[in-house]
Amino acid sequence: ITKEMLESVLHRKVLLAGSLLRPLSPSEPALSPGMRYKHYAPKGDLTIVEGDRDKVVLKINACVKADLAVGFKVGVIATEETKALYDCDTILTVGERKNEDTIAHNLYGILRDFDELGIEKMYTESFDTPRIGQAIMNRLLKAAGHHVIEA
Repeated sequence: ITKEMLESVLHRKVLLAGSLLRPLSPSEPALSPGMRYKHYAPKGDLTIVEGDRDKVVLKINACVKADLAVGFKVGVIATEETKALYDCDTILTVGERKNEDTIAHNLYGILRDFDELGIEKMYTESFDTPRIGQAIMNRLLKAAGHHVIEA
């Protein structure tokens, strides 16, 4: 459910907590139980990589290579548009970038699939999409424990 959907039903402006896309400080009150801690997280470590698409692909491929070299089982969450650009044995696709609903729908299933595959380190592109990108990123940030790197 998007902010705009809520506003259309409530007939009033909905304000989002500023902490939705960043970790809370220790002194900051949590407005709901899920805002303070990592949740819906995979067993392995998830890292979100932000930036220009080509730089993100290069950064993820470099991280994958480094992790494989020291023996980690590594996976990448990709879109249909980028899956062929990654050099990793385990690449799971959330769908096409233009179909935000599919990305949101597939996200938790992919995290569980990585658990079943015993993946220890995961990398994902960030999602800055027009309609529900903020909600997708909120879920990814919680799953990653706010571990974000810039490409």
